[in-house]
Amino acid sequence: MHSAVEESVLSSPKIELASKEKTDTLALGFFSKKSEKKDKKKGPPPTPDFHGTSSPDLAALQGRLQDSHHFTGRKNDTCLLRYYPYGSYANVLLIGLGGLTKFKTETARQAGAALFLAQRREKLSGVTVDGPSLFAQIDGKDLPRYLQAFCEGYGLAGYEYTELKQEKHARFKPSALYISGLEKNPANTKAIQTAAALCESINFARSLGDRPGNYATPDMLSKLVSDMAKNVGIKCTVFNKVRILKEKMGLLMGVGKGSAEEPRFIVLEYKGGKKGDPPIALVGKGITFDTGGISIKPALKMEEMKYDMMGSATVAGTLMAVAKLKLPVNVTGYIAAAENMPGGNAQKPGDIATSITGKTVEVINTDAEGRLALADAIEYAQKDKPQAMLDYATLTGAVIVALGTTATGIMGNNRDLIERVEAASEATDEMVWELPLFEEFEEYLRSSFADIKNASDLREAGSSIGGTFLKFFVDKKIPWVHCDIAGSGMQRRDKNYMPRNYAAGAMIRLNTHMLANWERMKPAN
Repeated sequence: MHSAVEESVLSSPKIELASKEKTDTLALGFFSKKSEKKDKKKGPPPTPDFHGTSSPDLAALQGRLQDSHHFTGRKNDTCLLRYYPYGSYANVLLIGLGGLTKFKTETARQAGAALFLAQRREKLSGVTVDGPSLFAQIDGKDLPRYLQAFCEGYGLAGYEYTELKQEKHARFKPSALYISGLEKNPANTKAIQTAAALCESINFARSLGDRPGNYATPDMLSKLVSDMAKNVGIKCTVFNKVRILKEKMGLLMGVGKGSAEEPRFIVLEYKGGKKGDPPIALVGKGITFDTGGISIKPALKMEEMKYDMMGSATVAGTLMAVAKLKLPVNVTGYIAAAENMPGGNAQKPGDIATSITGKTVEVINTDAEGRLALADAIEYAQKDKPQAMLDYATLTGAVIVALGTTATGIMGNNRDLIERVEAASEATDEMVWELPLFEEFEEYLRSSFADIKNASDLREAGSSIGGTFLKFFVDKKIPWVHCDIAGSGMQRRDKNYMPRNYAAGAMIRLNTHMLANWERMKPAN
């Protein structure tokens, strides 16, 4: 068994603010400037527009680019001019940034990814990028945000999961990126360091998701998370089956009954805030493999159900980032881990299971298991009287139908907390969209035999119905938001820094930003 995540899975090339003499390749960012002719269809193509550091070689380069039209500065386009002397450099790498007025932090993040991918493709060990060509139009106070985003894209784009390959990829791995022309002040240095911590934490979360089910059982997951916690100074407590039964987690136990692999419950405690301040609770669904149980899933693409624990990966990755950045806040993570299998002892449709606080649930569909595990985790987390609680889960396929893979569906009981998530979404470019929790949805889950049933008989409003089930277990006095990452959590195709065959590590940037700017919440009346 691989007991620890290989360092090569997590690590990214180093990034430094440095002088331009470090490498033999200079990267230059170009915006795309449209023709000023009125008849755009018959006019010439857009021309590359440079705003960086001028040099004697710049005019000749710009003239060549305008004459050839082979590089227009279109967003994320790259072009290597090999053996093209430019000052002391032997090569010039061109990076397209798109329209000047459309340059945002997400543009910078994708530009960083485009640079890394080109550097790897062209086998350039080290590259020096002209910082002003990327950020010349950005106000000084905003520069660290854009620099951090650029470094995030660069650090995330190279992730690959090769831990279980006997012959590792022969793919070239760049070693360094040097950024010239920017001031070496504390804010810029911190931006690079923050990006590095986030990339390592996100890649750790990705690696948890990409492990196949036989290398990420509930017990193995608990050991991987425990090792991470030890490395970053977080207290980690793991409940085995005996402790889970003692805590009366009947819903979590019910999910894992059909598997030979016993469930685990993981508690991660980070105390960086004021002593006595209630923690922010982060709760993660950790179904390490989901066959659907007795309500078994179709065979096609069932292998992707190893990703049904990405909510737990989000919680673990967020705690890792919070600890590495030493944020001044108290955060506790709760992970409910189980394997959902159709064994001889498996939970059956029609069975009734009981939560920690004695609430009874009629199991209509054993494939609606994640909400059961989360419900026990939510009730356990509330024992610590958190000032706010957020949960993360690949809960419903319906959220993919509604929002695709680009956005996370959110819903909750507290406007302030929802707005904090939305503000962090805006700041980090991790898209979220609020879905409703209408009281009328509660009728969909009314049971004749128990306090609630775990699934509706209808196929309507699936994501909101899942959230409505969880809401039943949430103390009304605790601000709570549910985040459905079934679409945003893995195999993304919308961002060039999210390798499409792997886990995405969704919501970790957003969570970390929100917690870095946290103001204490008061419980609802």
